Amino acid sequence: MQLDYEGENRLVPKFTIETKMFDELCSLWKRCLVVKILGKMISFITMREKLHSIWKLEGGFKLIDVTHGYFILSFDLEEDQEKAISSGPWMIFYHYLIVRQWLAVFVASEATIDQTLAWVCFPRHGMVYYDESVLISIAFAIGPPIKVDTNTLTMPRGRFARVCIQIDLNVPVVGKFCLNNIWYNVEYEGLRMLYTKCGCYRHVSRECKATTFEKSQDTKIIVPKATMATSTEMSNPN
Repeated sequence: MQLDYEGENRLVPKFTIETKMFDELCSLWKRCLVVKILGKMISFITMREKLHSIWKLEGGFKLIDVTHGYFILSFDLEEDQEKAISSGPWMIFYHYLIVRQWLAVFVASEATIDQTLAWVCFPRHGMVYYDESVLISIAFAIGPPIKVDTNTLTMPRGRFARVCIQIDLNVPVVGKFCLNNIWYNVEYEGLRMLYTKCGCYRHVSRECKATTFEKSQDTKIIVPKATMATSTEMSNPN
């Protein structure tokens, strides 16, 4: 490891780690995941208990609190790690659990969350449209679709269609869509910090600068109550 000084000032040391040594350090963490609850802080013990509850893993895992609401996870079994990554979206206290692959550039104090998987509902949607290809096509207008809820495809309930979509938290969300000359609202489960008048995430009315959004949408963004998230086991609320 090399030591230099910024402007030859001994009070401002600068270190450089050689590539080989850096790769060796990273090798211990490459199979780890980084998790954080979107919009909520919980303790280390609570996070560990909730992860045990929602994941129901075959093996164990190690959890490390790295501050700012972020935790690093390592798993005993590779299949458990794959389940944590691919079987979401997961919810804890009706907030989405962000699950990411660990990267060498990750620093908790500097990390940001720009995207999340979310369950998006189309209430009062005609049953004739409860078709996977139709729902995926509609979902593409909102964000990259991941999957359609099993209960929607098997149709035991007809109050709303439900699709898992990747949501970009940096842009306003879609509030409604028109299908065969009928307008339908779009509801977003679990996005508690979604400002309903403009569709933007992470701000309140006094900070809203999207003054033209409400007029162009002519509707409010709807965030359903937490009880709606229990409509299927796939949302995993705890």
